[in-house]
Amino acid sequence: MLLYLKVKPNQRFDRIEQTTEGWQVRLHAPAVDGKANDHLISYLSDVLKLPKSAIQLKKGLTNKFKCLEINCDETTVLEMLELESKK
Repeated sequence: MLLYLKVKPNQRFDRIEQTTEGWQVRLHAPAVDGKANDHLISYLSDVLKLPKSAIQLKKGLTNKFKCLEINCDETTVLEMLELESKK
């Protein structure tokens, strides 16, 4: 499954939100030397209860808009994201 989202680094805490434009992830990590990308994969692996190797960054290495390939079915991923966004 391909997941498109917007990333906002340098935030106070990690959080997933669903906006009118799609999914948005706020990350505590800074956007320096790929730290935000690494933290994004780590955070999503915790939220989705998947190993880090199941999530790959396909597009958006230096952009705030990311495309991630997740080796899991779409309904499971969307359910987990919705649950996390309501916390």
